[in-house]
Amino acid sequence: MPPTWEPDFDFYITSIDEKPASIVVDLAAAKASPVESHPVLLGIRVPMRQPREDGLRDAAELDALGELEDRFTEALEAQVDALYVGRVVHDGATTLYYYAPEAHRQKLDDELPAITGDPGDYAPEWWVDDDPKWQLYDEFLTPDEYDQHMISNRRLIAVFTENGDKLEEPRQVDHFATFPSRQQAERAAGALRAAGFATDDLADPDSDDAWELQFHRVDHLAEGRPDEFVGEILDLIEPEEGDYDGWGAPHAEMMVN
Repeated sequence: MPPTWEPDFDFYITSIDEKPASIVVDLAAAKASPVESHPVLLGIRVPMRQPREDGLRDAAELDALGELEDRFTEALEAQVDALYVGRVVHDGATTLYYYAPEAHRQKLDDELPAITGDPGDYAPEWWVDDDPKWQLYDEFLTPDEYDQHMISNRRLIAVFTENGDKLEEPRQVDHFATFPSRQQAERAAGALRAAGFATDDLADPDSDDAWELQFHRVDHLAEGRPDEFVGEILDLIEPEEGDYDGWGAPHAEMMVN
C-alpha cells in the first residue's frame, strides 16, 4: 500500500518559457517529500484538441480532460500504487505527474496504455524516469514563496466572502514577519514605513529565535488587492532575509438595504 495523507490540491498561474501555465499541485505531499517507497516518476502528456490561443484549456474541453485525468489516476492508483502529485497545463497540452514504487517500474515501461485504458479522442504520450529525491515535485510543481502566498490569499478571501464581508471596505490589515537579526529587521521596518506601513516596536527574542516585526496599513481586500500588497511586502523584506507569515484583518459586514 502506498503512503497516505489527506490530499490538498490547489492551483496557481505562472509562466514557462514565456508562455502562461496553470499548475495544480498536491500541497500536502510536501510534508512527505521525498517518499522513499515511490522513486519512479511517471509523466503523461495529453495534447489538447482545442486549446485556447494562450495554450491553456478551453472551457469546452474541461469536462473531457477532467474525466480522462480521473480515469488515469484511478487506474494507476489501483494497479501500480501510484501517487498523483499534480498537473501542468501549458502550450496546448496537459501533463499529469505521478510517483510509483520501483517494483512496478517494468510494468509501467511495458503496459502503460493497457493500465490507463482507452484514451478516446486523445493521443497521450508517456515517459518513466528515476526521481528518488522528488526533484520534479519540489523544484517544478511546488509554488515559490510568491505563488504560495497567492494561494493563501485566495483561500482567506474565500472565507471572508463566505462570511458576507464587504471586501471593498477599507480596514486595517495586520502583517507579521521575522528576520535573522535586529539590524535586518530595522532596515526592513524603515523600507516598510517608506511604503506607508506603520511598524510596531521590535521585541527582543526569547532565545535565538528570529526577530519579530508587526506592521499595519489600511487597505481593502477586493479585486486582487491582497496579491498586490503581499507582493509589495515580499519585495521589501526579502533583501533582508525576511520571512513573511501572512496577514489578518477584521471583518466588514455586508451592507443590508
